[in-house]
Amino acid sequence: MNTPAAQDSPEAAAREAGALLAEAEKLYYTQPAQTLRLADEALALSAALPMATLATARRVRGLGLSFLGRHAEALDELQAARGLVPAGELLLECQVLRALSIACDEAGVLDAALDWGTQAAAVARTLADPLQLAGTLLSIGVVLSKGGDPEAGLVQYREALALYERAGDPARSVHVLNNMGINCKNLGRHEEALQHLQHAIEIDGRQPAPGGAQVIARLNTVEPLLALARRDEARAALAEVVPRAQAVGYPNAECFALVLQGELLAADGDDAGACRSLERAVAIALERGSRQHVARAHKALWGLHKAAGRYEAALRHHEALHEAERAQFNEESDRKLRALQVQYDLARARHDAAMARLESARLAEQTRTDPLTGVANRRQLDERLRDEYARAARHGHALAVAMIDIDDFKRINDRHGHAAGDAVLREIATLLRAHCRDIDLVARYGGEEFCVVFVEASAKDALRACEAMRAAVEAHDWPAVAADLQRVTLSMGLAEREEADGRQALLAAADARLYEAKRNGKNRVVPELQATA
Repeated sequence: MNTPAAQDSPEAAAREAGALLAEAEKLYYTQPAQTLRLADEALALSAALPMATLATARRVRGLGLSFLGRHAEALDELQAARGLVPAGELLLECQVLRALSIACDEAGVLDAALDWGTQAAAVARTLADPLQLAGTLLSIGVVLSKGGDPEAGLVQYREALALYERAGDPARSVHVLNNMGINCKNLGRHEEALQHLQHAIEIDGRQPAPGGAQVIARLNTVEPLLALARRDEARAALAEVVPRAQAVGYPNAECFALVLQGELLAADGDDAGACRSLERAVAIALERGSRQHVARAHKALWGLHKAAGRYEAALRHHEALHEAERAQFNEESDRKLRALQVQYDLARARHDAAMARLESARLAEQTRTDPLTGVANRRQLDERLRDEYARAARHGHALAVAMIDIDDFKRINDRHGHAAGDAVLREIATLLRAHCRDIDLVARYGGEEFCVVFVEASAKDALRACEAMRAAVEAHDWPAVAADLQRVTLSMGLAEREEADGRQALLAAADARLYEAKRNGKNRVVPELQATA
């Protein structure tokens, strides 16, 4: 709801929107629907929110949509956010790129997630912002780990952990250590896994983080402890985790802890205790809609009841196991299909963006190129000469300009027609370019006039190039261009930067020498004005 202050002042609206978005961003992982609601509320405050605030709102909305499973909408929203980031706002750019990485990870498009994460890390390094860089490295580590490369994930986690520790951020350090423990467990390095997880528990014990980070860390110690045959420690960890997971509201953690507890009790021969833990795990999964560990619980219950001769109960759990596995398979198939769709949408969006860039470049080139001859037009000449003159003046480089006119061009048009005249212009442009270096610029100045900018060329070198151009035009096979056209020549005026105060004066000096060439009989290059009597 718009407050009176927000309605009265755009600045107040921006401040209120910022507060709403800060709150929304804290909730996207656990309460994505609330994140979406708060972001929409922020956007509704004013039609004149700053671009950075709009980009932040779209970014936060995208994260909320992603964790609601609305992946295509999320990526559209985040791409829109990227387009709204004001130039130079590197922090916001980094945040949007990281959000794109997270959303692609959630959608199962890990290649794209890694690509966006890598871009975000590059921006974070440019920013020299250790917390942004650490968060981005954490995201990259998650993607690499999910993609089947836990060792590469550990490399990212280690750098992120060092940054968080230097910044004095215990909550995020605990999160990274948890991930490092999981990766080491998956690599079979159980002692190392326990070291990371115990470190996380110790940090959280000194400075408890919001939520249940320590609960997750303790739960993650159970499987490495069991792998190392430290069963008593595993039992103690589970006895602590189950009530604490319930207290902090982590149903997945509570469910998994109960499954592990049930399996451990079954191995110890405590049939009744195992059944109680496993049945409770199933009940929590059904109540909270969490299917992550339910198949494992049903499998353990099936085995327990079958071994005890309780065949009716065993059959019930066997059927439930297959139903859970089928549901998991369907969910996984749906996830893969969604990932493929998102991947297709991303590829199409990238293709469309690439085509748009090409079209934009083509249109931009059209505004800077003479359509008849294909050389630079007057606009590009003005821009390039401005830049080259400034650079030459700053660094003391040589710079020369030649003004060129086709001799008696009107007579060519009158005798041979305008089509022949156009062909002559195109041929001249080709010959001029053939006798220039890649760094030089050939431009059509207007009508039958051309201009050449010789970059970092002395007057002597520029004069040599001009004479080569003039001779090439005079010797060209013009009858092959237009029947009965026997000869075409050029008059040229040449000036260098040192003799002119500014680029306009440089052009004027070259132009004056061009007309001196005309007065002196045409088909010549004039590098300096002749003294008059």
